[in-house]
Amino acid sequence: MVPDIMAFPSAFRFRWFLWVLACVQLGLVGCHVTLISSYDPEMDRTATSLQKKMDAFLTRLETHAGESQAHYSWDQVFYQDYLVELRSLRLRAQSDHTNEFTAKQLTLMMDNFEQLRLAHEAGPLPIPTIQATRDLFNQGWQAIIAQEIGKRRGVDPE
Repeated sequence: MVPDIMAFPSAFRFRWFLWVLACVQLGLVGCHVTLISSYDPEMDRTATSLQKKMDAFLTRLETHAGESQAHYSWDQVFYQDYLVELRSLRLRAQSDHTNEFTAKQLTLMMDNFEQLRLAHEAGPLPIPTIQATRDLFNQGWQAIIAQEIGKRRGVDPE
């Protein structure tokens, strides 16, 4: 049977409160709260690789603008392979619930990638569109890579 704490003198109640508070604090000291995922070298490497592949692809389109090498039919395999890599990377990011920023960024990039594919399928891309697309993808990859570099250094770049 637990005695009624209110029946004891106030000094005892205060000491009892401090003792309970100390126990709670000791319990919290051992807890580790993670708000963001840890550094993932595979995410860093793959994001860097995909940024390079997209830049090389867009550079080739820009270089061959108006020529047959810039038509969609030349690049169907690129679109398939790149989408598979994007999906794989997004799945990796979604596998860790604390990696929500990267997963959302990759979802946006997949949407942008599909818009690029549809525009290219409709016809050759004008040079200003290619340049704007490069900027868009570079911003997305830069956000993901900066997030990973920040994790490696122990800094939250958000």
